[in-house]
Amino acid sequence: MRAKTIAFINFKGGVGKTATVVNLGATIAKYHQKRVLIVDLDPQCNSSLWLLQPEAWRDHISDVSRSTYQIFEDHIVGTHRFDFEQAVLRGVPYSYGEDGGFSLLSHLDLLPASVEVLRLEDRLHQSKFALFFTYLQQALKPYQSSYDYIFLDCAPNLYTVTKNALFAADYCVVPYVPDYLSLSGFGILADEVEDFYERVSGSLTGRKRPKIAALIVSHYRKVGNVFEHAINELQIRTEQLRAEGKIHPRTALLEPYIRHDVKVAESTNEHLPAVLHAPASIGSQDYADLAINFLNHFEETL
Repeated sequence: MRAKTIAFINFKGGVGKTATVVNLGATIAKYHQKRVLIVDLDPQCNSSLWLLQPEAWRDHISDVSRSTYQIFEDHIVGTHRFDFEQAVLRGVPYSYGEDGGFSLLSHLDLLPASVEVLRLEDRLHQSKFALFFTYLQQALKPYQSSYDYIFLDCAPNLYTVTKNALFAADYCVVPYVPDYLSLSGFGILADEVEDFYERVSGSLTGRKRPKIAALIVSHYRKVGNVFEHAINELQIRTEQLRAEGKIHPRTALLEPYIRHDVKVAESTNEHLPAVLHAPASIGSQDYADLAINFLNHFEETL
């Protein structure tokens, strides 16, 4: 069985992208026993540092060949140093004691990022004549049968590394904060993503053309009717983009909306997903309910 590869994208920062990837991935792995691989493609390394103690992360990526950076470096300089089995961290996060570390979520794996990813953009642009957007897909293809889901945590941009994620993906998910600026950006994002897929359509051999297939709302607060109005505007915009063919015909605004929860924010300091740090919190409950609807959407609806 081939994994469903999903790129979590938004060129707007602060929308809960990494929180969605980490907490949804962990919840699906824990409660639904799905095999999930998180691929960190952001030079900020947020999903890596959420799931790893800083010392463990620094030790692992002290050899950058054990990070997603090496996938691209190999193509730029013509080497073959990236080794998935050496780079992947299985069963993250870990608990550490006198006898060393042991896995807390046996079904959740991580391909970590290193800050060197930041240096890739200019170098990748110098080799634009090549199929520079295929590098990630080539690296992950041999391991797709090992997972049910591969989550691609992208930087808040649509630059070359993110375009690799778009090409490797079967679907795109847009984490979203319900406000006017996000609504304006969503339409632009949909246009840019569709334009990219139009330009690379000839390289999607034997694959369905990927589309934006879901939105996930984060940082939701019931404050007056401001957020409810923003959600209503988002639903209207989604219908328009669907009618224009710019997103998947069954694109859904998945529920529940993830409420603002200090326990989720605290979990980053503990380097644990919320489901392990505070399983009784409202954030953990929202992610648990979202996971059910997420799986139904990507396994039953699409």
